[in-house]
Parts: sequence; C-alpha cells; structure tokens
Amino acid sequence: MREQLPAAVAQALAQARIPASSCSFMVQPLGHAEPTLAFNTQQPMNPASLMKLVPTYVALNLLGPAYRWKTPVYTVGPLQGGVLSGDLAFVGSGDPHLMADNLWSLAQRLRDLGLRRIDGNVLIDRSAFDLPPHDRAAFDGDTLAPYNVGPNAFLLNFGAMRLSFQPEPQRGQVGIAVEPPLAGFHVAQRPHLDGAACGAWKDRLHANFDQPLAPAFTGQYSPQCGEQTWNIAAPLSADAFAQGILAALFMQVGIVWNGQVVSGRLPPTANLLTAWESEPLAVIVRDINKYSNNVMAQQVFLTLALQTYGPPADFARAAQAANQWLDAHQLAMPGLVLDNGCGLSRIARISADDINRLLRSAWASPVMPEFIASLPLTGEDGTLKRRFDGRPEAGLIHAKTGSLRNVLSLAGYVQSPTTGRRSTVVALINDPRAAGGWGTIEALLDDALHNA
Repeated sequence: MREQLPAAVAQALAQARIPASSCSFMVQPLGHAEPTLAFNTQQPMNPASLMKLVPTYVALNLLGPAYRWKTPVYTVGPLQGGVLSGDLAFVGSGDPHLMADNLWSLAQRLRDLGLRRIDGNVLIDRSAFDLPPHDRAAFDGDTLAPYNVGPNAFLLNFGAMRLSFQPEPQRGQVGIAVEPPLAGFHVAQRPHLDGAACGAWKDRLHANFDQPLAPAFTGQYSPQCGEQTWNIAAPLSADAFAQGILAALFMQVGIVWNGQVVSGRLPPTANLLTAWESEPLAVIVRDINKYSNNVMAQQVFLTLALQTYGPPADFARAAQAANQWLDAHQLAMPGLVLDNGCGLSRIARISADDINRLLRSAWASPVMPEFIASLPLTGEDGTLKRRFDGRPEAGLIHAKTGSLRNVLSLAGYVQSPTTGRRSTVVALINDPRAAGGWGTIEALLDDALHNA
C-alpha cells in the first residue's frame, strides 16, 4: 500500500497551490483486501455532493429499487353529476419527481372518472414531513438558484420553473414562455432587443420577480443569443405555485375550478378517488446521482425516516434511519455528519475511508447494477459528460462528483483499459483553492486506470 502520493498527483497539487494536507485520496482494486493508495483517509471532510451516495445506496437497499411514491387524491364532499360539492385533496408522500406532465395525466384521469367541476378548494396535505420553513437564501444568498429549493411532502416540478427567451427581430421584441404552465402568468415588461454580443445574457435582462406571476425584464437581450432557457426556483410559495399549475392544467383538460389551494390535514370523511405512482426508485436514484439533484436527494433522504418510523419525517430521523441501516450492515461511520442528505452543506462530513467502504459494499450488493448505473459515466452523461471526452479513458469511469466553494470531490469506479480490472477511487479536496483541483483528480484517475 502506498501512503505517498503518485508523482503526477503531487505535481498537480503543487501547480494548483493546494497543500496535500487539505486532501484525502484512496484507490483500492476490487477483490483486494488492501488499498494501493491510502492518503489521509481517516479524516472526515466536506464531501459536497458525494454525500448523495449515502442516502441513495441506503434507500436502494432499505426501500428496494422498485419502490414507488404514491400520491393519493380524495374527494371531501359528494361527487354527483360531475360536480364535486366540496374540496379535492392531494396527500403528499414526498415524491421526488412529481412533475407538471404527471399532474396533467392525473387531471385527465380525474376527468375520465367523471369530475367536471370543483366547487370547493384544493386541499394539499403535506403532513408527511415536519420541517421548519425553508430559507432559500440561507446557503449562498441565491434565492433563484434551483439547487436551493427545499424539500416538500408535495413537491411539484422540483419547485422550479423554466423561462425560455426567443428573439423575434421581425416583431422587434423577445418572446418569453414559461414551463410549467401557470394560470395568470404574463410578462409585465419584455427586454429590449439590442445589437450587443450575447455575453452574460441573464445579467443583462435586469429581471425583477417582485410580482412572481408578472415578472419584468427592464434590460436588453441580444439576437445573437438565439433561444436561451433560464431555470429558476419558482419565486412563489408552495401553495401559490401549486395553484398556478393546477388551475392551468384543470383548464386544459376541461375541469372548472375557481377556488384556492390551501394547506391542511386530510379530513377523516374524505373518500379516495385515485392515486398517482412515481417512477421506481432505481430511476429516481439515477436522476439524483447523474445530475446531482439536491432537492430530489433530500426527498429520498426524508423518505428513509418516513418508511422506518412513520410520519412525520424530519432530517434528524432520516439521519437516524440511515445510520441504523449502516450500523446493521457493518458500515458504521462514527465520523459521518449527515445533515440534509444532499451535500449542500458546510457541516456535512465523511471520510474517504468510509466512502470507499460504501463503494465496495455496493459492488458486492444485490442492488449493484442500479447503484452503479446511477453514477455519471465519463465522456457520456451527467456531471462527467465533458470529462475525458474523446479520450480512450471515456466510458471507463463511473463516478459521482461534488463541488462547493472550497470543496472538490469525486468517488466511484475505474476500469483499467489494459487489464479490465476495476478499482474504487475516492478524492476529497477541502481548500480555498479547491476549484483548481481538477488536474489533481484527473492525475489520480489516470494513475488508477493505468496502474491497476
């Protein structure tokens, strides 16, 4: 076992001016009892999005790859002659991927069941989770960043919306569209077309979302930008966002509704009408790890508590459920700090040794195919699509990445192009210059690929 860094890795660290003491590195061939490289592996460090490996692996085992979230729909009042004289109720179960097109299908199903008019409100029961109010500005001050959306037992469309901008020179304006459809949405002011280079086009819009359903763009937009999209955290409350989506979808399918979305508990007199089922967990985990979706990871993390202890779920119980499973499967991690399950955190901690043990456990587990398939593949997809692209090593590395201010990380599996042997690889860098550490990680991967 090497405790000294490979020369290329040490050189890359020196070039990036990152001290070795700020790093943890580990490489271990599968089937070998000892690592070939173990450098500072016991030190708990901030893993950024590598933390998603813990709840997704535990969930695949604890819940099963075929697990699906169910969102039941109830009537609260009589439904006669197509008219619901009362409220329609949705009960959230933490579905990480309940999208507007799913709700459209559900609305169409409600119409097929005879619903034509709702005379009451839409009641949303979010009591499956017990969470404090979420502050989107708390982490880095960017309230519009989709990665800052918080979990919700009835999470719709990741809590995010997409604005599409299309220059229309012949009309002298910029076309703006929104997804998902939102009833009442209109653009109060469009940006002016100008002849400047595209550049930082979002900044040049001078966007104002003080009126979320009537945003104003008082700046400029260049025709050279062509069509662009801007994904933002919906600047609306959860109820208002649901109101806009449901009102638009009900109108599309021919269900008349003029009420409001209200939050509350499902009355005991409610009658089950139908239920929506999510994609299986194996698909959800793939989306989480390949694209590093924070709010989806938090939804899965909270579901561990929900299924282990029953409602309501919170982060403390989720961490307890995860640690309980790890302890029971010889994966106890005393230094693990698992706060929100997604790695968007300044206090999350895990060691390279613990990540390596999890990777080796996953390789030998019944859920290995689903877990490995969820990791980005170099040169092919996810967060590694542009890494090793066009090089012989493309497609030989399945690995999760992580990055925050002062944090850069990677962990996964590499396959030697010559021997076919696979190894686990873990790299954690916690340093003010961590953003310049990709050369170091690539040097480590090269060493693991060609010296296995």
